[in-house]
Amino acid sequence: MERAAEAAREGNAQYFLNLGDDELIKLCQKRDEDGRSLLHSAVVGGNMHLVQLLVERCGNERINSQDSEGWTPLTSAVSCGFEEIVKYLLSLGADPNSTNAQNRTPLHYAASKGRVPIIKLLIEAGAKTNTKDIAGWLPLHRAASAGRAEALRELLLHTSKPLINARDISGSTPLLLAASGGHQAAAVLLAAKGADVEAEDKDGQTPLGAAAPHGQLRDALVALATGEKTLDDFEN
Repeated sequence: MERAAEAAREGNAQYFLNLGDDELIKLCQKRDEDGRSLLHSAVVGGNMHLVQLLVERCGNERINSQDSEGWTPLTSAVSCGFEEIVKYLLSLGADPNSTNAQNRTPLHYAASKGRVPIIKLLIEAGAKTNTKDIAGWLPLHRAASAGRAEALRELLLHTSKPLINARDISGSTPLLLAASGGHQAAAVLLAAKGADVEAEDKDGQTPLGAAAPHGQLRDALVALATGEKTLDDFEN
């Protein structure tokens, strides 16, 4: 299994083409020490041809199999940014709402890495935008914390308005996370879409307070909150 897993990660399709059907099917049924199947390893390797080969010769019964941390092949493909593999796995019935040990879905990883085309694919396949991970973070929180403004823009198109002020286990809203990180584009977008600039977390911190070290950002939030400026003023 170890040699086969290595070949899969390396994208070595020839290794598997040289195997007989029975031998390959037996390998596909095995897991490595981390609970990963050959399909998991092939996805991480990013070789679309090999992923298709394994599915075609071994079947797609393990399309939603989880490793010891709860990651499915789809979660790995999303995290790695392999858009075509994501599209292929979804077409085979991969679950866009599977959760891992942190209760994160593929959408959480697409959001934090700003992968807008993949976000669109996941949502088209039925991914929910309201799933919270163990820290209480929605995909919105993940995108905001990483300053992924375009990912936020896409997520907001498919998220109910009250969730823009959703709180994590510390009471932080997506806007507070964006402001704390000094992510102006993300914070401005959230504030312009109705995020509360004075929402306090459990320590009494607000987005305005968190933006204080970033003077220009704080001024922008104040201008949006008072109606002095709109999103167009910052994006045009």
